[in-house]
Amino acid sequence: MTKFIIRFLVLLVSLISPVVISQIKKIGVPFITSYSPKMYKAASENWDVIQNSKGMMFFANHFGIMQFDGVRWSIITQPENRSMVRSLAIDKDDKMYAGAQGDFGYVIQLSNGQYRYTSLVKLLPASAGNFGDVVHTVIRDNEVIFFSHEAVFIYKNNKIKVLKSKYNFDDFFETGNEIYVSDNGKGLLQLKNDALVPFPDGQKFAGMKIRKIFKTPKGLLLFTQKEGLFLYADKQIKPFITEADYLLKQNQISTGIQFSDGYFGIGTRQSGLIVVDSEGHLIQHINKQIGLQNDYVTSFKVDREGNLWVMLKEGISLIQISSPLSRVLDSSNSETKIYCSQIYQNKLYIATDNGLFWLDWQAYKNGKRDNIHFQHIQGMSENVWNIGVFGNSLLAFEKNGIFEVSGNSARILAKIDGAWQGILVPNHPDLLLAGGYTGLYLLKNINGSWVYQHKLKGFEESSRVIETDANNAIWIAHGYKGIFKIKLNEAFDAVSDVQFYNQKNGFPSSLFLNTFKIDNQILFGTTKGVYKQNPVSKKMLPDPVFKKYLGLENHIRLLKQDSQKNIWYISGENTGKMTKKANNTFDVEELPFRKLRYLYVPGFENIQTTAGGDVFFGTQDGLIHYNAVKNKKYQTKYKAVISEVKCIIPKDSLLFSSRYDVLPNKNKSIDDKLSAVLSYENNALHFSFASLFYDEAEATKYEYWLEGFEPKWSDCSLQTEKEYTNLPENEYVFHVRAKNIYDVVSEEAVFRFEILPPWYRTIWAYILYFLLYSVVIYLIIKYQKTLAGRQRQQLIQDQEKELLRSRAELNEQKLTLEQQNMSIIRENLEATINLKNAKVASSTVNLIHLNEILLSIKELISQIDKKNEPNVNFSLLTKINKLIDHELQGDKQWNEFEEIFNQLHDNFMQRLKQSYPELTPRDMRLCAYLRMNFNTKEIAPLLGISVRGVEDTRYRIRKKLQLPSDTNITEFILNF
Repeated sequence: MTKFIIRFLVLLVSLISPVVISQIKKIGVPFITSYSPKMYKAASENWDVIQNSKGMMFFANHFGIMQFDGVRWSIITQPENRSMVRSLAIDKDDKMYAGAQGDFGYVIQLSNGQYRYTSLVKLLPASAGNFGDVVHTVIRDNEVIFFSHEAVFIYKNNKIKVLKSKYNFDDFFETGNEIYVSDNGKGLLQLKNDALVPFPDGQKFAGMKIRKIFKTPKGLLLFTQKEGLFLYADKQIKPFITEADYLLKQNQISTGIQFSDGYFGIGTRQSGLIVVDSEGHLIQHINKQIGLQNDYVTSFKVDREGNLWVMLKEGISLIQISSPLSRVLDSSNSETKIYCSQIYQNKLYIATDNGLFWLDWQAYKNGKRDNIHFQHIQGMSENVWNIGVFGNSLLAFEKNGIFEVSGNSARILAKIDGAWQGILVPNHPDLLLAGGYTGLYLLKNINGSWVYQHKLKGFEESSRVIETDANNAIWIAHGYKGIFKIKLNEAFDAVSDVQFYNQKNGFPSSLFLNTFKIDNQILFGTTKGVYKQNPVSKKMLPDPVFKKYLGLENHIRLLKQDSQKNIWYISGENTGKMTKKANNTFDVEELPFRKLRYLYVPGFENIQTTAGGDVFFGTQDGLIHYNAVKNKKYQTKYKAVISEVKCIIPKDSLLFSSRYDVLPNKNKSIDDKLSAVLSYENNALHFSFASLFYDEAEATKYEYWLEGFEPKWSDCSLQTEKEYTNLPENEYVFHVRAKNIYDVVSEEAVFRFEILPPWYRTIWAYILYFLLYSVVIYLIIKYQKTLAGRQRQQLIQDQEKELLRSRAELNEQKLTLEQQNMSIIRENLEATINLKNAKVASSTVNLIHLNEILLSIKELISQIDKKNEPNVNFSLLTKINKLIDHELQGDKQWNEFEEIFNQLHDNFMQRLKQSYPELTPRDMRLCAYLRMNFNTKEIAPLLGISVRGVEDTRYRIRKKLQLPSDTNITEFILNF
């Protein structure tokens, strides 16, 4: 509640009075940031500007209401008739009211960032609908006043009261608690109780073309279009004389603003911005020549940081009037690098890369700038590295030598190969030691003039930075080698002693060393802080005082002590001031100088101070002035904003944006909540963000954090956009905050959104998965049961098969045994057969042998001659012969033979007899002997016949067997 009351009071004060908390420097030109139509991509004309409670800037543009968030410009809405917007106002709830051409209404922001314009013209009676530009819109208490030249519209409680004039109105003014209206016929009127009443002596103001009215202690200050300024007091109108009257009357006043320090800003149609104080003294004149884009000023607004927004006929300019820094410019506005500056005899000299220039400092300081220009010193047109006052002379050290400056020209004192700077020789004010490109040079003051003497012998190094100590030693810094300490001989024509110090002597590096003199003590700037020499060990050590205040991490580029014993420094990219206090401690101040970052000429940083408090900084962007009297608050709060959020996959689609007509829900109420629930296919988002801080906005850095995806904040960077892709389903919060050039961190902006899971990871999908899983489990169980039954059946079958297999194996084993038995039986049988064959063969052999013997005996008996052998008993021989024949024809042996033979040869005899019954017993015997593979000679004794008889028998058998002539009878018998 307290915060609300405070906020309301602040807003009320701002509504009651146009006086703004700001002021403007008199010396120099404030920093100006220009925004051209090409930059903001809208119409060139801008008529009004407001700022909401967050700090967002809104502009009345020909194309509609334009928004600027410090990074991006965009048209956010348009009147219903698409006409240009001429005036804007905003209430405590950030509800905007806009006046347009033939239309007026209000604008609210929807939850998706879009702005919706609602016209109020529909509330007008038909007779009041014809009007032109609504050039002023003002909020007072619970009513809104829209002013056009045809009528004044008072909107209250959703009704509009119309005030008209017979002669039309000229302009409208809000002054403190009063509202005035300029009537073309009646003069000045006053709005009271929703009615226009004549102002005392109001007719006197008729025809004056008043453009602004301000209440001052002296009376009402009137800004007229062509006649300048007037003061109304004690019922009299008197001219208010200013130093800018010639400008005001020639260039037509278009608008005005009052600053808190009593200054008045006057906008003109042809000469830009003019600032005068309460006494009429000219403070500033800022026009196109020195920084404005256009000289036609249409409106002013001072924002919460004290910056002045200037609406122009073409473009917008932001003038940083609250900054203690300003640029020393003239109407030429030439760009140059400043190596050194010096005030001498009320003239400001600047040493540049284009020579030496000067201007009348006293006149410039007093605001008389229209005819004040930097003038070139004749004779020097190249790099002037340094200038200084030595005795009563101003000397310049240039690329071609040493010059003495007098008036608008320079006289060369020493033509040498480049001179850097000069320094008086200790205890010898008439001797000047000059450091050059290739050594040291001596000049002597003779009768008030400096005269070149000679170059010093024994030292040939570049001597750009020179300091002297209390012991008359000369210290020279060489940026790429180290530090030289030298002493001169008594004749001052040569260097008698040289000592060299670099990293080996304690410096953190041999590069970028510098030397300074603070409180008569020699100090050294290094890449790691300030060092000094230990008087005993001669080692270079960090200086404890500067270590405390400046640390040991930055490159000390410059130390400079002013007349108040304050120490100015450039450390890294930061410029600062160490103010010495009574207890010999220091207050360090850096924030006012943050604008100077990256502006210095590297290696030629320079700061010039004066006893009057003026401080000059030489930069690549010209000469910059600082005055400590100018106070500025640097710790002001501001907000970061998310400008736009869009999905980039599968195609760009905006979720949040203030750009006009880019989102479809234009008819939704402001209470409708932004749907930030996204489908999984939209899991790639692009964020654009900015900060509502406009002082050096391009140097503001940002850090962001996507809660739910990233563990911590990002590093600070100048990046104003961030893209995320392939975000998993989750609830997210995107955070962003800014850090401005003054290291003030903004209030963070957040955007909450949720990415839904893909359809296959939704709750319904999981229910489906559960059901499918249950079905699958059921089917698996059923399948397992079926499978178990099958396996059980298969097991039974396998067991049966195993049993059958076992039985088969058993049968096989049995068969094998039987086969083995049969084999054994067969072997035994074969053995028996073989034995019988052997027996048969043996018997046959014996029989053959016996038969041979019997045949031999028979042969012998037949050979006995009865006549010759009378004593032989022939009857006995006859009996023997008969007995032999009987034996040869006996069947006993044959029967035994046949029995065994049939056993051995599968009943051969029977089979043969059955096949060939005509065979005789002798034929059968012969066949049996052929079966046994006996030859004819072996068969003859067995049959008791001759070999010829055997052959005849074989022949008869062939016929009986009906064998062809080419068939071997023996083979046939063997195969039968």
